[in-house]
Amino acid sequence: MEKMVDDGLGIVRAGPAGFANNIYIVIDEATGEAAFIDAPDEVEKSIAAVEFAGVEPSAILLTHSHADHTASIVELKERFGCRLFADPLEPWIPEGHLDEAITDGDTVVVGGLSFDVISIPGHTPASTAFIHRSHAFVGDTLFPGGPGYSGSNELLQQEIRSITSRLYTLPDETTVWPGHGDKTTIGASKAEYEVFASREHASDLHGDVLWLGS
Repeated sequence: MEKMVDDGLGIVRAGPAGFANNIYIVIDEATGEAAFIDAPDEVEKSIAAVEFAGVEPSAILLTHSHADHTASIVELKERFGCRLFADPLEPWIPEGHLDEAITDGDTVVVGGLSFDVISIPGHTPASTAFIHRSHAFVGDTLFPGGPGYSGSNELLQQEIRSITSRLYTLPDETTVWPGHGDKTTIGASKAEYEVFASREHASDLHGDVLWLGS
């Protein structure tokens, strides 16, 4: 478990939990207002992260609705009174638990912090990134070394368009906080992608793709 602070934004990272998910809590250091990014399984680990941070999160910002990112929504809402912010086009949001519908171009406020909502479909139909200054919480769309899992070549191409046209327009120094594993930066990811883009690929390429190895 670790915490970093950057210009008033606190980020607690814990886990792995559930399907090796990262647990993130974002905090406005000035007010103490806080929110979860996603809601992975093993809710006791999220509760421990809250106790470590010394905050009471009031929201869950959902990057996408795969089960490993929604597993503890009900428990976190019951425990902390969190409101769920998500794109309603995500197909697997637990029924009756979407409190605030968001879409591309919206802003979510946590205390005095503003998070820009960017739509990045491909991994799921309405995957969403939450951007605050030089920090991007991207769910399973982008990892160190490549994109998130894609179910077909068409979905891989959609995911690549989302990455190159939405995420890669962010400054190179932007930290990418993925749903699983280590963080990276936009600059490092762009350099890896250039290798991928320079190669020919099979017309049915999809699944777990690597910028340097596929």
